[in-house]
Amino acid sequence: MTQNENQIVQMVVEIPKGSSNKYEFDWKTKTMILDRVLYGANFYPGEYGYIPNTLDYDGDPLDIISLITYPTFPGCLIDIRILGTIKMIDGGEIDSKIFGVVANDPRFNDFKTLADVPSHLKAEITNFFLQYKALQKKEVVIKGWGDLEAALIELKTCQTMFNKYQTEMLTLPKTALVKLLNQNHKN
Repeated sequence: MTQNENQIVQMVVEIPKGSSNKYEFDWKTKTMILDRVLYGANFYPGEYGYIPNTLDYDGDPLDIISLITYPTFPGCLIDIRILGTIKMIDGGEIDSKIFGVVANDPRFNDFKTLADVPSHLKAEITNFFLQYKALQKKEVVIKGWGDLEAALIELKTCQTMFNKYQTEMLTLPKTALVKLLNQNHKN
């Protein structure tokens, strides 16, 4: 597999670019639900969703945010070229985000690494995540941006956890699953 093939993943959109509605896929009902409306005058700066067949330390699939020209819709499946990762702690839990661009949007053909993304766009995305829960009195910490290699390691880790913890994902309450995942991460 070439480096470029490794960079392409499928994303299920939960929240379209420009939305203030926080949609989530509900695994029990197998439907998209409105989790909440953002408390502030914030909107998602890109398509936001998850990578199928992954499990992150917060007990959910691995999050991904992507630059796109025009918003799509919840449930849309999109090929994303990974550029890096946003290292985050959300409410005390590891909650990193993979970051990329739509693979088949010609406006992003020249975006191959984080260095190709204008610094102001990265600053907007960082600012969004620092602010989007402020009025809920929840703390988000951005530990920085990671490069493509860091993102691919995060992806592989989350794919491995998805395969390893199939039984636990179906049987444990989410809080117990998160505790198990984070306990094993520290070991």
